Amino acid sequence: MTFLNPIKAIIFYLMVILGICFNLLFAITPAVPFIFLNRRFYLRWCSFALGYYLLMITCLLEDLLGIKIILTGDDLTNDKTRSIIVLNHRTRLDWLYAWTLQSRFQILSQLKIVMKAGLKSMPALGWACQHAGYLFLHRQWENDQERINNIIGYYKSCQSPLSLLIFPEGTNLTNETKIKSNNYASKQKTYNRIYEYCLHPHVTGFAYLVNAMRSNDIVDAIDDVTIGYEGQFPITELDLLKGRFPKVVHFHIKRYNINELPQDSEQIGDWLRKCWDEKENRLKEFYEKKQFDSPTKRLNNERMESTVRFQRRLALVICTLFILFWSYCIIAFVKIKFYVVLVCIFHWVMESYTNGVIDFVCQLDANYRRQQQQQQQPAIRQD
Repeated sequence: MTFLNPIKAIIFYLMVILGICFNLLFAITPAVPFIFLNRRFYLRWCSFALGYYLLMITCLLEDLLGIKIILTGDDLTNDKTRSIIVLNHRTRLDWLYAWTLQSRFQILSQLKIVMKAGLKSMPALGWACQHAGYLFLHRQWENDQERINNIIGYYKSCQSPLSLLIFPEGTNLTNETKIKSNNYASKQKTYNRIYEYCLHPHVTGFAYLVNAMRSNDIVDAIDDVTIGYEGQFPITELDLLKGRFPKVVHFHIKRYNINELPQDSEQIGDWLRKCWDEKENRLKEFYEKKQFDSPTKRLNNERMESTVRFQRRLALVICTLFILFWSYCIIAFVKIKFYVVLVCIFHWVMESYTNGVIDFVCQLDANYRRQQQQQQQPAIRQD
């Protein structure tokens, strides 16, 4: 670790914070009227705006912090198949590096992440993720089941391409969580061994999500992604701020067609446990050999890397100019200051009285679909 690393980390966090604030204020919030006019356009607008911000973040990760990305397994380049992405949760920052993976597959705009409900009310970042249709769960199954149904109905009615990233382990790997996970798993009938390199997956929510998305015809594949780190790596956000960057982040991708998965929920749970057994073996081998597969089988090629390098650097330039322009406007114009205050009040009101923008939009969409069904029923009876 060099003395410049903490400085780079400060610049990284500064750009992350400024970027999401200005993205929410001047790229995402202007789409709010379309919640009532055209929700499909609203979701695509917000998804693109947030996705372009994420592309800028990948530039900071790779070009500022110097993190190298290596891909092995199935090549999904330019394959924008609707999918559920399952990823092991090694650190609290895995989702950051996952953006570098999705940037190479050109699906940042269709990426959604299943997140803890507590992050939903986080100013700027949580609000922006709500607009972009991220799924927030409380870990209370009855409430979460309803939330999953509502947002899947919203996804279906918007007919937008979708890649939903989920961490089936529920939390990141630490000594404490590993002990708890192994103790809990040992009391289950399906228990077969202790895990050292990942946590035992939670299967109930995953099985329900798979069947719900499959029955609504909004998913085509399951992408089993394994992440591994070469060299030192940060576990928490504070570690990253101290200048501890991973030298290389490895991803191994294995795609399953949705039709390969069983229909029964218990069998889907068994399927996921089998995937995690394979993932445990894969990670054990990785940390012994420092690679998932031989260098000749890596998906990174010069054409892929040059394309994504140009795209992310262009995103950094555009986002930087965007921040500078609107910073000047905030300083120079009282009306813009007033607009910023109104945006903050709007999101505070939505959090306080409707449980957030995403819940409001999903409920509005559910009411619209219900009205459409009621209007169709009399017509069917008359026929």
